Order: sequence, then structure tokens, then C-alpha cells
Amino acid sequence: MNMDMKKAFTSKRFKYGTVSTLISVIFLAAVIIVNVLASVLVDKFPMNIDLTQNHAFELSEASANFVKEIEKPITITVLANEKQLESGGDIYSSQVKNVIDQYAKYNKNITIKYVDIVSDPTFAASYPDLTLNYNDIVVDCGGKTRKISMYDMFNINYNQYTGQQTIQSSKAEQMMTSAIMGVTSDALVRVSILTGHDETELPALQELLEQNNFEVVTQNLSTEDVDPTADVAFLLAPGRDPDAEMLDKLDKWLENNQEYGKSLIYAADAQKPVETPNLDAFLADWGIGAGMGAVLETDQNKVFNYNPFFCTVEYVADEYQDDITGGVKVSMPFGRPLEALYETQSGRKVTTLLQYSESACVRPVDAAEDWQPAQGDLGAVPALLRSTYTRYEGNEPLSSNVFAFSAVSAFESVVLNSKSVANAEYAMNMLNTLTERSDVITVAPKELGGSELGINQLQANIISAVLVYVIPILIIVAGLVIWLRRRHK
Repeated sequence: MNMDMKKAFTSKRFKYGTVSTLISVIFLAAVIIVNVLASVLVDKFPMNIDLTQNHAFELSEASANFVKEIEKPITITVLANEKQLESGGDIYSSQVKNVIDQYAKYNKNITIKYVDIVSDPTFAASYPDLTLNYNDIVVDCGGKTRKISMYDMFNINYNQYTGQQTIQSSKAEQMMTSAIMGVTSDALVRVSILTGHDETELPALQELLEQNNFEVVTQNLSTEDVDPTADVAFLLAPGRDPDAEMLDKLDKWLENNQEYGKSLIYAADAQKPVETPNLDAFLADWGIGAGMGAVLETDQNKVFNYNPFFCTVEYVADEYQDDITGGVKVSMPFGRPLEALYETQSGRKVTTLLQYSESACVRPVDAAEDWQPAQGDLGAVPALLRSTYTRYEGNEPLSSNVFAFSAVSAFESVVLNSKSVANAEYAMNMLNTLTERSDVITVAPKELGGSELGINQLQANIISAVLVYVIPILIIVAGLVIWLRRRHK
């Protein structure tokens, strides 16, 4: 070994380089060993840690406590390939699978199965009354079944201008807990939706009711009586005036053989400016007046999408506001003006529950295209009235109610599924109170993506300009300065 080689091997650079290389090799080997051990442990002992802010992959305390008490055997069958669902490449299918799997962990009476209906098409024959598709979920308890589609697991936002659909949030826990409650419950509250007079069809309302374990029946008021077992009936903006015989059916149902305990929910619609003198007389007996025209809001802070007819309303009474937090309001789009004709009369009491703001007004039906409200036209208008008739049997009150919503649009899909307003929560609180349901679990939808910045268009443009132009230019300038300085050294 010559002197140059000896010096190279004994130099500080060689010693430090050798030590550095050795440390790097040991570190890489340790990383590989840890990863191999972790993979083996995860395969043998599956473990997940939910680090999301709202615990989107876990059950809420309310659902967990409910599930722990179930004593009936329940089978949850997911019609999908388990591995494909888990590794489907998106957070949405993964979140749904994780939520479903949670239920079996809280109760040994719950069994979860995954059946690939493509590979095993004979499974559908077990449920001839259900139309089953890939990714559907079947919840079965002793022959009582509920089917949930994967589409039902999410709140979907539909852009009417672009036709694009985007997932707003997950309601997987809400749907699963509701389905389990439905198949294990011995009795369901029945709700009747009345038809026969060109009423507005609201599939989103029916879906909301069914998801919350109400049994929904549809009845033609022209040909049949209101179901005496129904506790609530909806009359949704009829386009034709019911005759006296049909309205007598409502009176008879509300009286309920002097037992009362019924609630009729009527909804008006400014977009159906038809005259209904018979229905108006029926409502007037209950102290409710429904005027013509459309309520509009002059304060842009109290409307959506800059539409003056898409108004928010204010809470007047404290009732039915449970679980509504953060000051979220109810919306009454395209509403007709309501009026309380009296406060108390003949055993009936009229209460204003919701109202439009002091900056609202009513646009007449025959208003000209250039119509503008005058200052004297502004003023609060009732948006939801309740008339209650009460009789006493001893000390026990027996009551029936007639509710009047100014806008049937309050129950449309775009409103019920919106997190910006509290229509769905308010409606469910009202119905749960009226039907005295205590075994109710409220599960809030869970965000799966990042939070919105909450900035306006000008701020967005400024941020875009900074990121796209200013920062790259500064980096280029800084690079040139450093290059020039080093070049001249």
C-alpha cells in the first residue's frame, strides 16, 4: 500500500464518510425491518386510528350506546367485494366500510357479511321483494329488512347550472343507525301524505321521513278516508280546491272520535296562485289565513343565491329548536303570506312559530314587471303558524293541531339536504315532539374533505395572483441575484 492510499484510508474524510455510510445503512435496515414487522402485525391484528377532526370513521356515542343495548340478532349484508370496497381508491367508500364494520364491534348480535352479487347473483333470490344492486346494503332482523344504496350514504350537492354532482358530507352512520332502529322497532309512527288534488310531490320529504323511521303511506283524499292509524298527515300545496266532503274527512280525522292526538301539516306555494275558497274556509276555522302573492326579502343578507324569494325566516317560539346550533335558520323559499286570524277562539289557540323579517314584503300576484316595494310595504309576515284545539278529559289535555307552512319549497331536496339551513332538523324535531317519540337518535352528517376557506371572489383572485405570479417571480429574481453574486466572486 503506497503512502497516498494509506493517507486516503486514514484521513478524516474517509473515517467520517465510513461512519456516515454505516449509519445510513443501519437506518435503512431498521426502517425496512420496522415496516415488515408493522405489516405482519396489521395483517394479524387489524387496527385503525381515526385522526379526523369529527371522527368520521367511528360511531358517535349515541349510536354506540344504542347498538350496545340491542338483543335481537341482526345481519348486515354489503353487496360488494370487501377488498374492492376497502381499496376502492377513494375516501368515500373506505369511510362507509369503516362505519359499517364498527357496528359488529359494539354488539355480538350483529353480523356483517360481504357478498359479491356479481359473483353470486343467486343471493338476490333471498329477498324477492327488494330490487338489489351492487353496493347496496341489506339490514335484516327476523325477516324485517331495510335496503340502503351507496348513493343514500352521502349528502349530494347538485349544481343546476353545470349538472355536476358533488359529495358534501357522509350520512353513513345516520342511515345505518336508522335502518337498525327500523328493523328492531316493534312499532313505527305512521304518516299519511294526501293526494288527489294536484298536490306537490316531494320525494325528498318522504325519504327524510323514512330515514327517520316513520312509516309513510300515500292516500288519495278523493277516494278514501285519512288513515285513522296515522298520527300526522301532509297536505302539500294542492293545485285544486278540495270539496266540502273531502274537508269533512280532515275534520273527522282530526277529531279522532273525541280522542284527538292528530296533526295536519299544510304547505302553501306562491308558485301555485290558484284560488281555493273551500280550503281557505277550512283553514280560517282554525284561525289561519293564507294570502296570495309571494313573500320577498329586501335584505340581501337574508337570502340565498341573491334570490329575494329564497328567504330565511326567524324563530318566534322556542319550540322545535332542539339540536339546532350555531344560529342556523330555516328557509322558506317562494312562500305565500300567512296571517293569524285570531289568537284564541272556540278552544283553538293560534301561535306564530316562524316569521319573515321586518325587511320582508309581499309581491302581489298581479304586480307589474318593474314593481318595487315601498317603505310602507315592509314588515314581518308569519311563515309558520300552528293552531291547536284542546279539550280536557278530567285533568288530561287532548289536542289536535293544524300547521300551515308558507312555502312547500321548504321540503324540497335542495333545502332539506342543505347544511346552510336547518329545515330538516326543525321538521324532525317538530314531528318527534308531536308524536312523542323518545327513542330518537340524531346523527350529524360528517365532512370527509377539507374545510372551506370561506373567502369571496376578490380574495380568491388575489390569492391566485400571489400563488401563480408573485411568488414564482420572486423565486426567479432571488435565483438570479444569488447566481450573479456567486459568478463574480
